[in-house]
Amino acid sequence: MIRKFARVCSVLALGAAMLAGAVAPAAASAAASAQRQVRSLPPQQNVPNLDAGGPAATVAYPPDGQRHYGPGSVSVQAPPHTRITGLDLACTGMACPVSIAADGKSATAQITGSVWDFIRPFVVNVVADIDAPLAGGTFSGTFTLDGVTQPLTVNITPGIQGIIAANLRNTSPAGGGVRVLTVDPGSNTDAAGLLPGDVIVEVAGTLTPTVNDLDNVLSGKRSGATYPVTVKRGGALVTLQIPLDPEP
Repeated sequence: MIRKFARVCSVLALGAAMLAGAVAPAAASAAASAQRQVRSLPPQQNVPNLDAGGPAATVAYPPDGQRHYGPGSVSVQAPPHTRITGLDLACTGMACPVSIAADGKSATAQITGSVWDFIRPFVVNVVADIDAPLAGGTFSGTFTLDGVTQPLTVNITPGIQGIIAANLRNTSPAGGGVRVLTVDPGSNTDAAGLLPGDVIVEVAGTLTPTVNDLDNVLSGKRSGATYPVTVKRGGALVTLQIPLDPEP
C-alpha cells in the first residue's frame, strides 16, 4: 500500500510537473509578447531657432531601434506661436497617412503596418508665426506616439519693433484720430496704400484717438507682421492691410 501510494503520488507529481512545464512556456511567451508591445519614444534630438515669418525648421525624434507590433498612432501639437508644415514618419512598404490641421496647430498620422521597425527618425517641420512675441523665447508643444509623449520645443528669436512708417500727429482737437502728414517713400506703409491726409482711427481692432494710443497698440508688435489699419479718407472709412516697417 505504501509503495502503491508512493507510485500514485509519483505519477501525480510527474503530471503536475508536465502541466507546469506546459504553462511556463505559454506564460513566458505571453510576457515576451507584452514586452514587445511596449512603445517608447526618445526625446527630440535638436531644438531649432526659428525666425518669425522665416523658413521652416525641423525637429527630429530619434528611433528606439525596436520592433513594434500592431498599427501605430502619432499626434503632434505645435508650440505656441508656431505652425506645423510637415510630418515625416519615414515609412517604407506601408501606408502612413498624415493629416495637418488647416491652421497648422496640430497634426496626426497613422502607421498601418502590423509589424514595423522604428529605425529612422520621425521629423516635424515647424515655422514661427510672423506675429510671434517681439521678445521671442522658448515654447513647447507635444509629440505623442501611442500614448507616450515627449515635448516638442523650439526657440523663437527676438524681432525688431514694427512701426507705421509715416509722419503722424494728433488731430486738433486731440482725440479725433492720428493724422498722416507724410508717408516714407518705398516703405511697406507706402506700398500698402496709406496716404497723406488720411486719419488713422483704428489699428488691429483697437481705437487710436491719439498718437500715444497708436504707439501703445503697436508696442511689442514685430516688423513684417500685417495688421488692419482703418483710416478716414474723404468722408469714408477705408481699411488697409499694412505690414509694419522696422523701427529705425
